[in-house]
Amino acid sequence: MLKKLIYCLLILIITSFSIIIPAVPTFAMSTYDVIYEGIDVSNWQGHINYSEVKASGIQVVYIKSSQGTNITDAYFRTNYENAKANGLNIGFYHYVTARSDEEAIREAEYFSSVISGTSPDCKLAMDFESFGNLSKDEINSISRIFLSKVKELTGKDMVIYSNAYNAKNTFSKELANEYPLWIAEYGVETPTENINWESWVRFPIYQFRQNKWN
Repeated sequence: MLKKLIYCLLILIITSFSIIIPAVPTFAMSTYDVIYEGIDVSNWQGHINYSEVKASGIQVVYIKSSQGTNITDAYFRTNYENAKANGLNIGFYHYVTARSDEEAIREAEYFSSVISGTSPDCKLAMDFESFGNLSKDEINSISRIFLSKVKELTGKDMVIYSNAYNAKNTFSKELANEYPLWIAEYGVETPTENINWESWVRFPIYQFRQNKWN
């Protein structure tokens, strides 16, 4: 018996499956009503047995690829190759640490270079959650520049990873209108706050628990 999984909401669209939309009238953008189950992983989990992941019913794996301008996740390539080999759908995310627009460009270039030569099935994700002393205007400028630069370099659409508080209070309406949201909120099927985001869809994703599939 698998250990209990922790739910969160992934506000994103898997590109190879057109639009993944639940039957939520407020945000309905398609007649599709398909929910895919997934996990997000990084070097913290170490070696993962992806054949067991696949057998458990997981369909999507979001893999941390990189951080900042010079850190590639130690298990990025291994996670990618093994997940692909087991027929899982792949997405990548980058952990943003930029403190200026110029750094945002460099991080976008680094993220794009790290994932070059791969074939992700899902939209790419920006994980920007540690802001330091940045103002809201600076956070949104960095985000906008990073997202648009990655799209320019890779040709892939982007999503924003955020918690409900930052989705509601930090990220701008302009970003909300342009990019889908992957929102981390556990134990619920819809956001508990009115986050006023234009495009979000329900996509159960589990935080990978250590030793579940090691």
